[in-house]
Order: sequence, then structure tokens, then C-alpha cells
Amino acid sequence: MKRPSWQALSGYVAAAGFLALAVGWIASGPVGGDAVPEVQKPAAQLTETGKARPAVRVRTQDADWHRRTLTAQGRTAADRRIVVRAEASGNLINLPVDKGARVAEGDRIARIDAQDKPARLKEAEALLAQRRTERDGAEKLAEKGFRGEQQLAQARALFEQAQAQVKQAQVALAQTRVRAAFDGIVAARPVDVGDYVAPGDKIAELIDLDPLVIVASVTERNVDRIELGQPVSATTLDGRTLKGTVTYIASEADETTRTFTIEAEVPNPDATLRAGMTVDMTIPVQAERAHFIAPSILTLADDGTVGVKILDESDTVRFEPVTIQADTPEGVWVTGLPKRVTLITVGQNFVETGQKVRARTEAEIARSLPETSVSLPADMPGDPGPEAQP
Repeated sequence: MKRPSWQALSGYVAAAGFLALAVGWIASGPVGGDAVPEVQKPAAQLTETGKARPAVRVRTQDADWHRRTLTAQGRTAADRRIVVRAEASGNLINLPVDKGARVAEGDRIARIDAQDKPARLKEAEALLAQRRTERDGAEKLAEKGFRGEQQLAQARALFEQAQAQVKQAQVALAQTRVRAAFDGIVAARPVDVGDYVAPGDKIAELIDLDPLVIVASVTERNVDRIELGQPVSATTLDGRTLKGTVTYIASEADETTRTFTIEAEVPNPDATLRAGMTVDMTIPVQAERAHFIAPSILTLADDGTVGVKILDESDTVRFEPVTIQADTPEGVWVTGLPKRVTLITVGQNFVETGQKVRARTEAEIARSLPETSVSLPADMPGDPGPEAQP
């Protein structure tokens, strides 16, 4: 066999050396260094600095007394209403007032034919004069002893009987003249001159509109909040405002509506207010401490709760739920806040609960703009705050 030459052997040796070097280089990673890859460094924790805090406008205010109100729809009604009925029989010979006329107490509304009643009165008066003379004579004779006590008692009895007959005749004649029982308005007059009436027949209906009564209904939840003598106000459909006081609170609920009737009296001396008008009654029922705020500072929590954002002593934002007690064109009254509170009035929608902020009061902002010629809106911040930040 022929042996390999030295040149061939040297090629094999060089190839083996290169192979050994490659294997050593590959193995040098796990052998000479750390096999675990380097972990990425954590993100830098940026802490808020005073300059990094967002700016908000704030106002510190104290709660004020606010009287809660109840509202109820009601109607106006007459204070008194009576049906004037005939007390005598006969034809109507005079009706001096028409329907809708205003009358004073004692004014004549109708006159019924008196027939023979004046003559009966004169007859009764003549008999009374006779009985008076007989009584006086009997008393004088009794003083002298010419009449006994029995004759004197009989004369006195006849005199008293004649007095009663005169009174009866006077009443019968007076009943033919129908008069107003109080100052009021003739609301109805279903009869006319010449009609025959008997005792009990309706001649007119009389209503008293001073004071005017407002009648409304309230629920059983609210009725105990109302007191007699409490002031109320009411607004008519044409915008007139009425002022009055509560005069009646029902002790029993209506069986159908389960509500309680209340009444309030309103002065109406000139009778310009009419019965039967629809009104919205407002009843102040309870005074409590509340804050008056602009509706624009109200915010909603994630669960839909209505509230406001305030600042605590460390200028940290807090959310406080509130209850709206009254809504007016100028603002809203809310309860649920501390007696003194620092409200975020501008920028509340750009900060979160628990976040520290840089507070600027409304007074500071006013001082910082002494030479501003343009009137800024009420909600314009005086310092670039969250609204101006990208």
C-alpha cells in the first residue's frame, strides 16, 4: 500500500485545527459568560413635582341656610259658596241683580210678592196695642186691690201672645225680600221675574272670592312636612304670582288618590282672581344647610353618581357625591358637602381623584389680570391649566 504524503497529512491537520477552534468559540458562551440574557431595565418612576402639577381654579365657600320646597298642582276656589233659596211662596216681582254682579252683605237679591202679609202685620200690631192697654190697666187695678192675681196673669199672657203674632207677621213679610248673606258675587240666577217659587226653590248662587282659596293635594310622604300658617306661593298659567298661608290640612287621605288635601288662603279684595284657575303651588317645608353652586361644576362618578370635585388640605382632588335640592336659573342648591369646602370650579374634568394639583383661587386670578380690557367668561382660568395643556 502506498502511504499518504506529508502534504496531505498537513492539510488534514489544518482542517482539524480550524474545527477545534470553531467548537471552542461556540462553547465559549455557556462556559465563559452568563447564559441568562440581560433583563430590560424598569421604566423610570416619574414623581410629580410642583411645576408638573396641573393648575385648577378653586373657590372656598361656606354652606348657607336653604329652605326646601314642595310643589303641587292645584286650583283656585271660592272661600264660601251658598245657594240662596226661597223661604216664602209667591211670584217673583223684582230681581235687582244679574248673574255676575257683586253684592254687599244685606243687599236685596230678589223680592217675592208679599200678598196679604203686610195687612196681617198691621192686624197683629193693632192687636198688640190693645193687649198692651189691657195689661197696663190690669196692673193698676191689681195695685189698688180691684183685680186678683189670676186676672193680671191672664192679661199679661194675652199681651205676650200678641207680641209673638207681630213677630211672626214681621218674619213672614221679611221672607219675601231675599238678601245677600255676605259680600260676594252672584254666580248663578236660574229664575226670572214672574216665576213662581216655593220654600226651598233655588233663587241664586252666591260665592265669596275674598280670600281666594287654593286647593292642592300632597302625598302621605310630604303631608307631615306642612304646617298650618305656613307661607306658600302659587303661579297661575298667565304668570301671576299669588302669596298666601296654609289654612287647612286634611286628616284623612282621599280613598281614590291616597293623597291629602291642603288649602291656602290668598287675599283677593278686588276679586280680580277667579275661582277654578289652575296654579302651581310652592310650599317651603324645611330649612337646611346647603351649598349654592353653578351647574357646570357638577360631575359624574364612574357609577353615575352626581357630585363635585373638591380639594383637601394637601391639595389632593376628592370626589364628593351631592344631592340636588333645588334647581334655579341662577344655580343649584346641593347637600352632602362639608360646611366649609374648597370647590374646583374650573379644570375639574381634567383631573382625577387622588391627584395632587396646583390650586389657584378666583381672587388670585382676578389680581393677576388687573389690566385686562376684555371681560373674560366666568369659567376662564387665569393661569394655563389642564385646558391649555396638550
